[in-house]
Amino acid sequence: MSNYEKTKNNKNIILGMIYALIVISVYAFNLHLQIALSILTLVIIFELVTSIKEDDKAKNVINIITICLFILGIVFL
Repeated sequence: MSNYEKTKNNKNIILGMIYALIVISVYAFNLHLQIALSILTLVIIFELVTSIKEDDKAKNVINIITICLFILGIVFL
């Protein structure tokens, strides 16, 4: 396994743990949904920046659409 694959694998594990912590926090500790969506938006922005560096156009489009949906969710809540 190359160094790039290890780094990408570690990034995916960390992002998965962040997603899991946010979901657990919403249900177990009654974290406000606006705060959870804001944190998720920041995580998706980080993921978008890394996918821009990797030049993955499909992932860029998916991340941009996800950010737009999260922002709409934050505004309407």
